[in-house]
Amino acid sequence: MTNYQEQTPLIHIPPFNQLSAEELDVVMQAVDIAYFKKDDFLIKQGESPEYLYILLKGLVHEINENEELISFYTAQDCIDAVGLLEGESKNSFLANQEVVCYLLPKSTFLTTIGSNSAFKNTFHQNLTTRLNNLLEQRQNKEMASFMLAKISDIYMQPPVFVNADASIYEAVQKMQAHKVSAVLVQRGDEVGIFTDTDIRKHVVLGRVSVDAELGQFSTYNLISLQVDDFLFNARLTMTKHSVKRLLVYENDNIIGLLDQLDLFSYFSNDSRLIAVQIERATTKEQLKKACDTVLTMIQSLYDKGVKIRYVSQLVTELNRRIFHKLYEFIAPPDLLLNSCLLVMGSEGREEQILRTDQDNAIILRDGYTCENLDAITQEFTETLVQFGYPPCNGKIMVNNPYWCRPLKGFQDQIYGWIDHPNEEALMNLAIFYDAHCVAGDAELLKTAKNYLFKLLIDNKIFYAHFARPTLAFETPLNWFENFIVEKNHNRKQLNIKKGGIFPIVHGVRSLAIENRLTTTNTIERIRLLQKNGVLQPKFAIELIEAFSFMSWVRLHAELLEINNGEDYNNYVDPDTLNKLERDLLKDSFKIVNEFKKLITHHFKLNLVS
Repeated sequence: MTNYQEQTPLIHIPPFNQLSAEELDVVMQAVDIAYFKKDDFLIKQGESPEYLYILLKGLVHEINENEELISFYTAQDCIDAVGLLEGESKNSFLANQEVVCYLLPKSTFLTTIGSNSAFKNTFHQNLTTRLNNLLEQRQNKEMASFMLAKISDIYMQPPVFVNADASIYEAVQKMQAHKVSAVLVQRGDEVGIFTDTDIRKHVVLGRVSVDAELGQFSTYNLISLQVDDFLFNARLTMTKHSVKRLLVYENDNIIGLLDQLDLFSYFSNDSRLIAVQIERATTKEQLKKACDTVLTMIQSLYDKGVKIRYVSQLVTELNRRIFHKLYEFIAPPDLLLNSCLLVMGSEGREEQILRTDQDNAIILRDGYTCENLDAITQEFTETLVQFGYPPCNGKIMVNNPYWCRPLKGFQDQIYGWIDHPNEEALMNLAIFYDAHCVAGDAELLKTAKNYLFKLLIDNKIFYAHFARPTLAFETPLNWFENFIVEKNHNRKQLNIKKGGIFPIVHGVRSLAIENRLTTTNTIERIRLLQKNGVLQPKFAIELIEAFSFMSWVRLHAELLEINNGEDYNNYVDPDTLNKLERDLLKDSFKIVNEFKKLITHHFKLNLVS
């Protein structure tokens, strides 16, 4: 740490502009100026800070014990007032660039907040009130959504009817077959309900025979609403009548049961409850209803600041359950036993959040034939389109025989991709290397990938050709650290996928395939490459941060497009970002350029024509 004789008036830096002339003079007499080099720690976790750090120049990262990025600080930000007040820093603060800052001694800081209530209240607002205000804004937004939402917007349990003279055993069989927690009981013109609670109450505790008639243990005079009624009215109705389920009508027809749990899940956006809806689905229509709630969950998680990698993992898990369930609906049992359904590309890497082009395939067991395979794969592809997954322009889908073939056919194709590594072959191999099994026999995919690794032993020329697309697109940052944008939709935008995300994805993929890594996720590949000594620990962390931040920027732009009623793409308007976000994006592009140099050197790409 080096001291400098510089004077920058604190009166221009909030909240010091609220001090009196006398108080400001005392503070200015007490402060010192300090300089920190890039990667210097201002404060380490667990330390008892002696100063309030007032940032004048540079960028500081707040990181936790797992070296995960918590927050950023830039010019005019005050760093770790909480640590000063509590006597211990909860996280570490690391200079991400050269940093110049004022150091205000702890004693002067405490004296000042004790004598100036406006100064004190500003810090309290920064630390407490701002968070409460943000929470209140989110709650107001959710309440507005609640007041406008209708029953038709929510998942409902489909109506499953049983005659009143049927046995309890028959009712339970139907509940099991349809994966529902209640059946509707038809007694003449009356409709009653028999639930899993009734099973516990009458059969288990009341010791009633399972052969007893269902009708006498059912509840009648059910409360109902129309499908176009508001959800807040459904909530009030449930509370008023102390019931957990409502019959839902469309005109004179019963179309479903609204469960209290499903009502709450709509507003909590709980992924576990979406997963339950997927599991409960017995038709494609019900599965699509569950699928449609995923976007609402994504928006909610984004608004709450959930880290991008966790959002993508969550969405990936739900998408894979949807694909699995849909394949079970469409494929006959023998096809399920003798095939492996793959998702590839960003879906295979667990990095797809909003729905993009389908990338899927089927590996068939050698010697197995399915009579209606063409019709089955066509139905699968068309249904995914109906669910909101656009068709792939390159036809990398199960309804293309090129991507639906026996294991031996895939092995022959892998051999061809490696033996004649033209541009199309390398692209196909990259897509296949990211494949993940979502249904069927995963051993078929494992066998195919083991064959791939066997062919690639010591094939350095191939690795160089495979890695070359890492350099295919220019990084959209010029020598003067300004964004290189193009005219798109009447705005100056940059393609963040081509310029930033793809070079990291493919460069990491190239290192991963060379090192025979079986994991498909880019961040996990980076961590394993660092563990194996291929990447330096510090650079691996920077690469993960850059990739995660650019993925966040892309999602930020896509959600803006959706909210504006426009189609989303990979273009980002830098003007929609604040100054700190623009600076971080520039830093991320610098890391991309460093990574490109690493890939060029590692694979000797300057020697590849």
